[in-house]
Amino acid sequence: MARARDTFLDGLRAVSVVRVVLLHLLQHVQHPLVANFSFLMPGMPLMFFVSGALAAAGLAKGDRETRFRFWRERARRLLVPFWAFGAVMLGLCGVSALVWRADPAYAFPFKTLVLWIVPLAGPQVSAAYDDLDWHLWFLSSLILMLGSAPWTLALHRRVPFAGALAFLAAGAAIEVARIDVPGVVRNTLLFGAAFQFGFAYTDGRIERAPRSLLVGIAGMLAIFALLFHADRSPNAMIHAQPLALLSLGLGFVVLWMRLRPFAVELFERERCRGWIQAINARAYTIFLWGPIANDAAGRIVRPRSGLEYLVEFALSLALLAVCVRVFGPVEDWAARRKAKRPAPPVLPAPGVVPDRASA
Repeated sequence: MARARDTFLDGLRAVSVVRVVLLHLLQHVQHPLVANFSFLMPGMPLMFFVSGALAAAGLAKGDRETRFRFWRERARRLLVPFWAFGAVMLGLCGVSALVWRADPAYAFPFKTLVLWIVPLAGPQVSAAYDDLDWHLWFLSSLILMLGSAPWTLALHRRVPFAGALAFLAAGAAIEVARIDVPGVVRNTLLFGAAFQFGFAYTDGRIERAPRSLLVGIAGMLAIFALLFHADRSPNAMIHAQPLALLSLGLGFVVLWMRLRPFAVELFERERCRGWIQAINARAYTIFLWGPIANDAAGRIVRPRSGLEYLVEFALSLALLAVCVRVFGPVEDWAARRKAKRPAPPVLPAPGVVPDRASA
């Protein structure tokens, strides 16, 4: 039996996807406002929080059958659209390598081919297209979090927040001490904290916390994030400091929890609900192909003025819409769902006046 949708989580995921994609589309714009925009409700911690909450719901029963079904379903939903994405990227690299044989920047990346099958670390394309794969770190870390979710969730049930705090402490130590570790290790530890805080949403621990405590925690996280970022990377986007990004993002997560009744009321409004459903149905496709659409638009327009940046932004949205249209059905197939199309309006029979009072 299908599990009922959680309006709050659906709304947060839609907000986080829009927030992440907007920043991706604006990344070419050389303006201070873009750097300031990066501080507004960071999307990645929110996405990991939602993923953790959904993982905890999917693992409500801790038996072996539930665990294997959880892994199988998550692997299918993540890997099938990723393989379609990888086929296009590697095809682009292969064709380019044949056309520009003398240029090593277009060399086919055989050494990273296995990572395009199981992306346990960030898959890479050829050097000439290096801007097309940077966002895949999210997928690598998410796969590791989902793979370990049955055990980290069991730890949370025994000692609430223990796993989240351990991940946060380890990730923070790496950042504060500037320890050189692979990016997938750093990202998994840091954002794994947000993922495991999602467990506390599913079991109701965050919601039961006093509202004043939530506001205080949100404020402290935000203050730390701003101070740490100002000390390490002033005038840069907050993404320059992952620990600051995570801290500020968690602050917004806690704030969302404080405002949950109002958020649910907003997300359930008819206009919002339609957009939320549409974005959630294509969230993964939008995330995968958003940077590709942006890069292609930048190569075509090569903006230098404000007007050209607006043209590039519009072209990015148009190309993303095409990508979603073409590759969205892959996400449907992987999730084993049928694409939903809006039902045609029901027109009254000739000569029948509809009752406005009951409409």
